[in-house]
Amino acid sequence: MKTNKFRLLSVAGLAVSALMATAPALAHDGYRHGHVRYGAPYFVHPGHRVVVVRPVVVYPAPVYYAPAPVYYVPPYYDPPAYYPPAPVVPAPTAAATVGGAIAGAAIGGIVSHGRPGAIVAGSVIGAVVGNGLAR
Repeated sequence: MKTNKFRLLSVAGLAVSALMATAPALAHDGYRHGHVRYGAPYFVHPGHRVVVVRPVVVYPAPVYYAPAPVYYVPPYYDPPAYYPPAPVVPAPTAAATVGGAIAGAAIGGIVSHGRPGAIVAGSVIGAVVGNGLAR
């Protein structure tokens, strides 16, 4: 294809595509109102106003039925006229047990000249004796 024909067809294609792109703008949706000026028709495009009036719906106020509240009051008791004595708490046995174990380990270490088995045996025996003395 020669250059002149290509240019001509390109320009013609552009013109046709521009006309096709603007064709919807040439359409009208108005009404034909008679002929004015030598019989030429004219088109009127009235503003399409749509008014939607929704009906007013009035509902009655909701009524809630619930049981009456119940309040619980604990019964009232008179304070006792006599208070019992405070309970007797024994001496803390844990301190006696630990003290007996330390003393037994020291005595077992001195008597056995530092042998580990005698130190362990002395601490166990001392813990048992200290616990027994605290009770």
